[in-house]
Amino acid sequence: AGLISAFSAVVIYGSLQLASGWGDTGPQAGYFPLRLGILLLVVGLLLTVQALRQPVPGQFANGEQLRRVLSQFIPTVVLALAAPFTGFYVGAAVFLVYMARVHGGFGYGRALLIGVGAAAVMFAVFEIWFGVPLTRGPLEQFYDSLRAA
Repeated sequence: AGLISAFSAVVIYGSLQLASGWGDTGPQAGYFPLRLGILLLVVGLLLTVQALRQPVPGQFANGEQLRRVLSQFIPTVVLALAAPFTGFYVGAAVFLVYMARVHGGFGYGRALLIGVGAAAVMFAVFEIWFGVPLTRGPLEQFYDSLRAA
């Protein structure tokens, strides 16, 4: 709860460094992060109050529970670290294929369809529909060079 509250405070502070209102063309850069940070702060504070009122005796998590959490946390960290080099869409596709295969129990074909399909939808929504470019990797830069030609 304390980490959630601290993280939300950082998000709020960062959002306030940007324009966080509603501009002539819609929400400004800090609009959504500020609101999400505030909601996250409220949740963190409520969890802190709950933890102080009803402390849970015993072990926080056993080994199996920690393995399950790490089996999702570590690939997420790898995605965040790899995205600047692979680009967001390629990294997200690989991440989703892995997650669908390992945690979703899907076969390779269906996992590949889920990962690539979701990345294609994200690309269409962000790049084409909203016109918001996300982190570029070699494949996305190749797409940009084809569009420029």
